Amino acid sequence: MLNYRKRRFWLLGVSIVIMLAVGIGLIVNSVTKGRDAPGEEISLEIPEKSAAEILKDLADQPFSVNGNQMSDDDQETVVAFGQAFVNLYTGAVAEQETVSFRNYISNENLLKYTNKMLELEQRKELKGAVSVHFGLENEFKEAEFKKLDGNLYYVSLPFSNQGSGMNLQVLVQAENKALKIVDLYFGNKDGIDSIATGHPADRKLHDPKLWDDQVWVDGVFEKLEKIEI
Repeated sequence: MLNYRKRRFWLLGVSIVIMLAVGIGLIVNSVTKGRDAPGEEISLEIPEKSAAEILKDLADQPFSVNGNQMSDDDQETVVAFGQAFVNLYTGAVAEQETVSFRNYISNENLLKYTNKMLELEQRKELKGAVSVHFGLENEFKEAEFKKLDGNLYYVSLPFSNQGSGMNLQVLVQAENKALKIVDLYFGNKDGIDSIATGHPADRKLHDPKLWDDQVWVDGVFEKLEKIEI
C-alpha cells in the first residue's frame, strides 16, 4: 500500500514537471516566433514629434549666458538662440500655429508687434500672397556679429527654405542671464515688417530702447491696421 502511494506521488510529480516544461517551451517558442517571423519586426523607434510639438519645444527652449553680460564666448549660444527663433516664427507661419514668443522677447510692445506680424503673415500664407517660402526647418549660413556695447549684440542670420533666401536681423541682450531679442527685422519683399517699420535701406537696428518709444510704436501699429490681406 505504501509503495503504491509513493508511486502515485512520483507519477504526479513527474506529470507536473512535464507540464511546466511544455508550458515554458510554448512561451519561449511563441516569443521567438514573434521576434524572428519574416515580415514582422518589433519597432522600438520613438514616434516622430508633430509640428505643433516641435514648435512648443522651440517656444519653451531656454537660452542663457554665464555672466551678467554677454561676451564673445557666448556667440555660439546667441546663434543657436536666433536660429531657434527663426524656426519658431517661420514654422508657425507655415503650420498656421499659435505660438508664444515670450521666452525670446520680454518687451511688451515688441512682443505684441511680433504676435501681430505672425497673424498677418499667416493670413497671407493662406491666401498664397507671400513672396518667400516659410517652413519649420531652415538652412542657415554663417551669422554676422557686431558688438554694440557690453551687453548688446547686433546679429544677422541669413537662412533659406526651399531655395528661398531670407535674413533675420536682431538686437540681442542678456536680461538676468537670459537672452532676449530687443529688436528684430526680417525685411522680406512685401513683408509685414517692411510695410510697418520701414524699407530695408532705411530700417537700421542699433537702438535697444526703440520699442519703448511709444510714439514710434503707435505709428507702427497704425500701419499694421491699414494692411489689407
